[in-house]
Amino acid sequence: MKDSRAKLICLHHAGGGPSVFDQWVRTAPDGLDVIALELPKHPDSASRRLYRSAGDLVPILAENLLERVAERGVDTSGYGNYVLFGQSMGGLLAYLVTRYFHEHGGPLPRALAVASYAAPHIPWSDPTGPDASDAVLVRRLHAIGGVPEWLVDHPEWLAPFLGLVRDDARLCASYQHVPQSSRLPVPVYVFGGNRDILVPEGSLDGWSEIAEEVTVEILDGGHFLVSEDFGQLRRSVFGLATDGRIGVG
Repeated sequence: MKDSRAKLICLHHAGGGPSVFDQWVRTAPDGLDVIALELPKHPDSASRRLYRSAGDLVPILAENLLERVAERGVDTSGYGNYVLFGQSMGGLLAYLVTRYFHEHGGPLPRALAVASYAAPHIPWSDPTGPDASDAVLVRRLHAIGGVPEWLVDHPEWLAPFLGLVRDDARLCASYQHVPQSSRLPVPVYVFGGNRDILVPEGSLDGWSEIAEEVTVEILDGGHFLVSEDFGQLRRSVFGLATDGRIGVG
């Protein structure tokens, strides 16, 4: 029996967690389940990731996602009743999971939505780098909107969080794109912020090489569009997950 409830599977940004999508879970329309996945942490340290390369992590995420969407939610065309969304690093992972299903078999999402991440074949770039001192890293995170002003002078309070940021940043930096054998048969919706100093608008255009159907929308905001969102991004992604339309509400 096919599950009639649509699902929106969400992947968080570097150093983040599923709580960034709490408001999305609370405000989901009837008939839509918002499910925020958490990247596995090391069993011996909550401040480190268990998997630190995309090659190791993506099959685990694909298996986790399979458990959430269930085989009964897959139609005969190979598409599941879900949309996959990723913010920043989560956008890279969402793309890689979609590509994994495309190449290995699996329930493709009805749409892939990505916010604040350059096209995957464009090398990840951050002038700070994951090996910077805590103080430098915190200032950089503040500059892109990831750390409030009052924490800038207290990097020691952020030590566990910074460990996750470093591991996730290394994952992005170490990712080596291999050209696809064919474009994704999934519509891709890319959202960028007009004040994002980490991912400039021009770096989003390259997503057109990834899939047959790509839509790019620039919103008013910085890098952390999910956290800054006043509803536009959320309504657009909800629209994709419920009836395939963008910009609903």
